[in-house]
Amino acid sequence: MRPFVIALPAILAACLQEATPPPPANAVERPTAPDRAAPLPTPAASPSASPAGMIPEAFRGEWNRVTADCGTARNDSRLRIEAKQVRFHESSGEVLTVREDGRTIAVRARYTGEGETWEDERRFTLSADGKTLSADGMDRMRCP
Repeated sequence: MRPFVIALPAILAACLQEATPPPPANAVERPTAPDRAAPLPTPAASPSASPAGMIPEAFRGEWNRVTADCGTARNDSRLRIEAKQVRFHESSGEVLTVREDGRTIAVRARYTGEGETWEDERRFTLSADGKTLSADGMDRMRCP
C-alpha cells in the first residue's frame, strides 16, 4: 500500500496537466506580475506641482479687495500669501499642509493672532486669469 501513497501525488499532477486544455492558437500572452523586489518607477511630477507643504507660486503675493490699498495696512481685507506663510490683517499662519484641487488649494496652518494660537484649514480659489482670489466668501484682487 505504501508505494501507491507515494505515487498518488505524481499521478494526480499528471491527470491535472492532461485535463488543462492548451491555449487557443490566437491567444494573447499576458504579462507576468512584476517582481515585488524590483523598485517601482517613480511618477514624474507635474510641472505645476509644488514641494510638499508649500503654497504654489500662482497663489503667492498680496491680495486686497481694494487695489488702491495695496501695499498699505488701510484695508482689513489685505492678505499676503508666501510659500510657507499666510498673513491676514490681524493674524498669520505657518503652513502645515497644502492640498491642490485644480485652481483651489486647501491650506492647513497654525495661526497666531490677538494673543491666541489655533489650527485651521482655509480654501483659496484662483480665477482662470490669476487676478482674483476667492476665500472666506470674499474676492480679493492681485496687487501689482
